[in-house]
Amino acid sequence: MRNKIILLATILCVLIINLSAQEHNNSEVKTTGDKGSTPFIALSSVSLSLGYYNPSMKYLNNSFLPVAQTNARFGGSAVYGGNIAFSLPLNLGARVSAWYWNKKVSGQGSSAFNNLKVNLTGLSLGAFYTYPKAFWGINPYAGIEGGALFIQDEFDANSTVNKKSGNDMIWTPFIGLSRKLSDKVVIGLEYGYVIGNYLQDVQATSGITGAKVPVDGHKIQLTIGYKFP
Repeated sequence: MRNKIILLATILCVLIINLSAQEHNNSEVKTTGDKGSTPFIALSSVSLSLGYYNPSMKYLNNSFLPVAQTNARFGGSAVYGGNIAFSLPLNLGARVSAWYWNKKVSGQGSSAFNNLKVNLTGLSLGAFYTYPKAFWGINPYAGIEGGALFIQDEFDANSTVNKKSGNDMIWTPFIGLSRKLSDKVVIGLEYGYVIGNYLQDVQATSGITGAKVPVDGHKIQLTIGYKFP
């Protein structure tokens, strides 16, 4: 997990440096060339986020883990992410987002397994509207994003680790508040509700079947980013 966080932060830092240089070059062109109209789409910000996500995991919590005779349950945990946002006309915006969450439960007291770890990675595209009038320098916004959820399970039973992976679609309506600390730094608070599920292979008497595992849940994040002019 730490390596993924470091990689994500490094990529975003490199993007900030490169895009900042491009923005500087573009501004020089504008000052020396003809004055053109405002572009239809423009880079707005690059941000990192840290928060809390609590997916339902209803099938695992209500069926699999009780049958396995363990008191452990999946709950909320830290979520790490980042996004690149673009400004559009009419106070609209678009963004590309990525986030990562994982949780491990122990099979202590169970003869069925030792540990079960679930890793969730989300990649999505979103659109949002920002209210143009700021209150004490704070701008509210709201939107929705949809994209792919990548799942990886690590099931440790009798010291044998089985890994399985897959993907599915998720949707996340969200609202947030943002505030500029300076011309270049913006901070924010965002709440979203993830909607979606994935199929988990389960061994049944009739063979392997797919059990639906909901990932619906609340996600709240603090963000800090680099604001472009």
